[in-house]
Amino acid sequence: MKPALPALTGEFRDGWRILLGAALAAGTGVGMVFLNFSMFILPLSQELGVSRGDLGSVQALIVTAALGAPVMGRAADLFGVRRVFVFCTLVVACVHLLAATYASSLLHMAMSIAATGFFGIGSTAVVLTRPINAHFREHRGKALGLMAVGIALVSMTSPPLIQWLIDNHGWRAGFVGFAAASVGVGIPAVLLLIPRGGRAGSGIGAAPSGEDGGRDSSFLKERDFWLLTMSTITMSLATAGTVSQLAPMVIDEGIDAKTAALALSFFAGGQFAGRLVGGWLLDLFEPRRVAFFLTLMPAIGFVILLSTHGVVAAALLAAAIIGLQQGAELDIFAYFVGRRFDAARYGTIYGALAGLGWIGNVGGMLGMGRIYDAFGSYAPAQVMGIVALVVAAVLVLLVRLPDLPQARPA
Repeated sequence: MKPALPALTGEFRDGWRILLGAALAAGTGVGMVFLNFSMFILPLSQELGVSRGDLGSVQALIVTAALGAPVMGRAADLFGVRRVFVFCTLVVACVHLLAATYASSLLHMAMSIAATGFFGIGSTAVVLTRPINAHFREHRGKALGLMAVGIALVSMTSPPLIQWLIDNHGWRAGFVGFAAASVGVGIPAVLLLIPRGGRAGSGIGAAPSGEDGGRDSSFLKERDFWLLTMSTITMSLATAGTVSQLAPMVIDEGIDAKTAALALSFFAGGQFAGRLVGGWLLDLFEPRRVAFFLTLMPAIGFVILLSTHGVVAAALLAAAIIGLQQGAELDIFAYFVGRRFDAARYGTIYGALAGLGWIGNVGGMLGMGRIYDAFGSYAPAQVMGIVALVVAAVLVLLVRLPDLPQARPA
């Protein structure tokens, strides 16, 4: 008799298709639009005759994702990942094509962005981490990390292509490119690589008839859901504003704009490392302790910025540290929801968590700029961010996690 294969081989041997499909789908979904939208600001402002500030305000309508997250998460529980992803992707692709064909005013772009936020959340981790959590048990953290790395790799290749379309064919061609990528890559990846269902009770497909599945809202009465929710809100209060103001924050340290742009690259590098390393650490060590220390990482970056001025190396290090936590954030909350709650309700619970988390995102983005306007410095916001991160880290440490089931021999 041949010796049993290690659990790592077994899980990835059967699950690599799910992992690849989810990474390709998420990388070519609405996340690609969020990443590249800043390239459309100048051509849109010139053609529509509006200011950059006007477009920035319209961009904020992406907050409709907060409303869409619980809806699409629940739909994934009720109807399965494949149906929800394909439906949302087709709707968003139609929105892109309509914008490319007919958009001629700021109102048209506002309607486009609002619809993209609400339906586009169905092509993100809210839906696509469901089959990852369903299939992977012992190596769940590694799988979530690899999926996030796959998203990052796809995202790294898209900006030059979108910029080429804009330079040669105009901004409308860029929106056609978004639609083509999601329909031509994302939908085939999901339909060909992610199965309709998994082993009994896996949660890959729709909830079996007769089960509450996505309709069960009893999780709203559980302390661990609210611990995770308050953790992500307080964490986002500290980090979302920092990400939106990172370049001027670095310039405010007495560093030139060119170096500030380099700081963004260091942030992206830290984010990439966090996505890969965070998942592995969750599997190797006690997950709550890992989450505790990763959540505190941006606080270290804030301390560096508060205690130095004009030191380029310190500013770059701070940006990389903040990026590290941002990269690991997806791993942490997807892992905790998948392990703490049953698979049949994963989309509903993770969607609700992500939707409520937008309270922190919006508060952070608005608050960081307001505090700077009031005090002429980012220092007060950074001190408040350190406090918020300590609270977020303590909250996640209090979450109760069940023991992992014993791996079955292959």
